[in-house]
Amino acid sequence: MKTPIPLPMIPVAPAGLVPCTECGKCCTYVAVGINAPTTPRTATDVLWYLYHENVSVYRDQGGEWAVMFDARCRHLEDDLLCAVYADRPHICRAFDNTGCEVNAPGGMTVYREPREFLAYLKAKRPKVYRTVAKKYLPPDLR
Repeated sequence: MKTPIPLPMIPVAPAGLVPCTECGKCCTYVAVGINAPTTPRTATDVLWYLYHENVSVYRDQGGEWAVMFDARCRHLEDDLLCAVYADRPHICRAFDNTGCEVNAPGGMTVYREPREFLAYLKAKRPKVYRTVAKKYLPPDLR
């Protein structure tokens, strides 16, 4: 009797979800969790991130915040398959497309420019916004 050889399989996306092999977006950036901007200190941290090119900040539907650096994985191939899939890191193994920003219900809010974030802050955290606007904004953002 022959012994079957296990072959790596590309998971099939549940109906209605965009499969990873048609998107690959999660392999084009690195995101690191940050503190929510509930104080002037944490709000100005977000502004500092946004002052940099190719850096954005996002807030997911669960209220979690992250700074995101545009950086394509060197193992993402042109066909959106992973060149090291069988040997991929733990973080990649834990990820699936049911909770990604493309398929998540409600998605996420991305701030790419300081003005976008300041509009959020003014609407949702007016006291923090007033302190930040008074002491920590360059003239062109006041």
